[in-house]
Amino acid sequence: MERILITGGRAPVSLELVRQFSTAGKKVFVADSAPCFLASGSKLIEKSFQLPRPRQSPREFADALEKIIIDERIDMVIPTCEEVFYLSRFAARLRKITDLFCLDLGQLRPLHNKWTFSVIAKGLGVEVPQTWLIRTLDDLQSISVPPEELVFKPVYSRFAVHTLIKPKSNQLGKINPTEENPWVAQKFIEGNEFCSYAVACNGKLTAHALYEPLWRAGRSSSYYFAATERKSIELFTSNFVKETNYTGQVAFDFIEDKDGKIYVLECNPRATSGMHLFLPQDNLTKAFAPGCENVIHPSAAEPRMLSTIMAILGPAQALQTGRYKQYLKDFARAKDAVWNSKDPYPSLYGLVGLSAFLCLAVKEGLNPMAASTFDIEWDGEEIAPDDSFKFPQLTKITQEAL
Repeated sequence: MERILITGGRAPVSLELVRQFSTAGKKVFVADSAPCFLASGSKLIEKSFQLPRPRQSPREFADALEKIIIDERIDMVIPTCEEVFYLSRFAARLRKITDLFCLDLGQLRPLHNKWTFSVIAKGLGVEVPQTWLIRTLDDLQSISVPPEELVFKPVYSRFAVHTLIKPKSNQLGKINPTEENPWVAQKFIEGNEFCSYAVACNGKLTAHALYEPLWRAGRSSSYYFAATERKSIELFTSNFVKETNYTGQVAFDFIEDKDGKIYVLECNPRATSGMHLFLPQDNLTKAFAPGCENVIHPSAAEPRMLSTIMAILGPAQALQTGRYKQYLKDFARAKDAVWNSKDPYPSLYGLVGLSAFLCLAVKEGLNPMAASTFDIEWDGEEIAPDDSFKFPQLTKITQEAL
């Protein structure tokens, strides 16, 4: 495994992987469908490539990937964002010429689906909130729990864009379930939030990090990551990757209630920001190869942050919540996840890329967060040639939700 292609180069975690693998002596290539992306500015890469948009042109996306893999003699492809679903759609074809560090789409689908994930996660070491599948308005009306005690979201969604938390009855009109695009309702759990990041090979957990999202964009993605530990969460993750024979990167969102009981909310079968907590000396890259004996944990003591976003969004949030002193303290004690004086240009490329997403948001009438995944997000559409894999735990009604 000497020549690595990392896709999803727009994400800070892709840049983290570039630096980790380069430090380990590997030749690193990056690719993305964005016109200007963060990791392409790194002086540590061999080459960068712009791919066709996978959501809009999946076959052209696969064709371009295949050419890069062959031309550059790529040993392994590591996806980082939701392009993983489109890459895995062509897994059988691409595995003939390289290693893919992900599952096939038929295996990823029930993990990305919030309803089927809630079924798979039961009995693996933490609690799962009571969950209802909503495919029709009758399903919505049949839930006996008041909406003020529930959280509603589409089974395929991201960044909490459509999430309704404890809505009033007159807000339920925003819920528009269909057989093809159902929603879920979950019992609201009050408590502290945690997010995890893990790597697994052939059903074995090889790396694990847990962090508190202390500062975040509303209810969406966090931009400040403070490391913490919960043994029960790591045990759950270990059980999960074993049960699903998982290979790839995977992440989960959790809530710990006032009694210390931990609930898993949803699964992200891709990379997340917990990766930033690993230092080069932690040898995270070993987690991506079979034979990693022990689970690798991050050794970073200070938190990590996306300082540009922290500087832009943080002050207003701090004033609104009365946490300005805490904001200043948190800003001072964290290290930026992107800036590196020995590899400075990604920060500039990231700003240009952000500007492009803002322009796309205006053009398409999207919020900036949604614009950042406009070309890579996947909401369960039938794109796989063979999507027949099913987890044995799933009931008939659960299978139908897929």
